[in-house]
Amino acid sequence: MKRNRTLVILGACALVLSVGCRKKEAPEAEGKELSKNPIAAFGQIQEAVKKAEQAAKESQDMKPVEPVHFSKLIELLPKVPGAWTADGEPRGETTNAMGFKVSMAEQSFSQEGKSLRVKITDGAFNAPLYTVITMAAQFAQESTEGYQKGVTLDGNPGVEKWRKDGGDAELNVVVGKRFFVEIEGSGITPEIVREVWGSVDRSKLAGLK
Repeated sequence: MKRNRTLVILGACALVLSVGCRKKEAPEAEGKELSKNPIAAFGQIQEAVKKAEQAAKESQDMKPVEPVHFSKLIELLPKVPGAWTADGEPRGETTNAMGFKVSMAEQSFSQEGKSLRVKITDGAFNAPLYTVITMAAQFAQESTEGYQKGVTLDGNPGVEKWRKDGGDAELNVVVGKRFFVEIEGSGITPEIVREVWGSVDRSKLAGLK
């Protein structure tokens, strides 16, 4: 168990270092850009590792469960936002590979050359995913090309990305330490993915069994 926790934390460190009413949902907290001061940066990483260790401890209490049927996830996919058009019917499935079973549901939308996709996955308490996202949520990176920053929404850790070239925006959040919500699109702004996030019933999602 200790070895697994160590591997999870090291994997999270690698991720961090590689980063170096529908209303817009404002995060309760946002990640901070890694300081250019080596000593300060080391302190930030140490603090992030502490959070990862805490998440790893919490993950020990996450007993694997049977994922909900994908039909329940389809019910919680957001409705067609604004002037967008749904690209067909929502898709869902439950898969079992190498002893790991998950359910997912997704829906794509389009609007005048723009695209948007929403996906909800029941990882049935995927501890490594929760730990890595928790650590990544502590950091941020911004450049002339865009940004990637950690966010905390409704107490749930996540990562938001935006690339200026093409207007690619993405928001990934782990809800209730179990459900992974992915919202991504092209030709859009971060405000749109936040708006879509705001239309997801997170309390109902977290309560699924």
